[in-house]
Amino acid sequence: MICPLCNSESKFAFEAKGFPLRDCLKCHHRFAEIAADESHVSSIYDDSYFNGGGAGYSNYFAEGEMLRARGRMYAGKVRKFAKAGKMLDVGAAAGFILQGFTDSDWQGIGLEPNGSMAKFGSEKLGLDVRQGSLETFQTDEKFDLISMIQVVAHFYDPSKSFENAANLLKDDGLLLIESWNRESFSARIFGKNWHEYSPPSVLQWFSLNGLTDFLKDFGFEKLAHGRPSKKISGEHAKSLLKYRLGNNFLLKLIPSKINFPYPSEDLFWALYRKRNAGILPANVV
Repeated sequence: MICPLCNSESKFAFEAKGFPLRDCLKCHHRFAEIAADESHVSSIYDDSYFNGGGAGYSNYFAEGEMLRARGRMYAGKVRKFAKAGKMLDVGAAAGFILQGFTDSDWQGIGLEPNGSMAKFGSEKLGLDVRQGSLETFQTDEKFDLISMIQVVAHFYDPSKSFENAANLLKDDGLLLIESWNRESFSARIFGKNWHEYSPPSVLQWFSLNGLTDFLKDFGFEKLAHGRPSKKISGEHAKSLLKYRLGNNFLLKLIPSKINFPYPSEDLFWALYRKRNAGILPANVV
């Protein structure tokens, strides 16, 4: 199977949750050997992803205020480089992170493949959340900022997604990404048992340097990066641990209604600026 980033040959790395994971022989990107497309998006990110536990959420709406606060946090980081303008939040779910940005004077739309989530954001939160995926999204609108918070690992076609993002951004527009770091200390210690190896919902595993090198071909330069602060509910934490470890009596000791810090060392955020408008990578046809 060829690498979804550079179209080079790959080799088998190991198996996770019954799916083969592969490493690119050229750029060393790690990805799941899954032939995913729009139908994969529809089936994986259905309503059960947001309330059924496993690799998704045990109760997405219970974390709404935490997600909204994260939107405000990221708006503060972006404020150091640009004033508030028009944005696109990719993988918006019901729009709580987008709502955090609107609290900070941003305007824009959310893009979410799950119809129920998009409907909730539009009808209950008063946001413009549209159903769809970035790979196929089309609009004549141009944006000052595109945010992808915990989204890039789920892209079934990363090259197409970032090509589309580059075309949707204004010149000098910003791209904000948060994702898991496959070169984190815990990822290296736990190896194939790292908790973020969870296909089929997760398809891509990036490092900060690998992602930054890839985005250069699309005309993006990195402005800033760091480790984000993040919290999840005890209920969510127990669900994730059960998904990775199976039933364990120790899980009963985790309080469901207390929020816990997520290990930030496992995550990275990065902010990029679009340069060299119109240049597409050599592997994009």
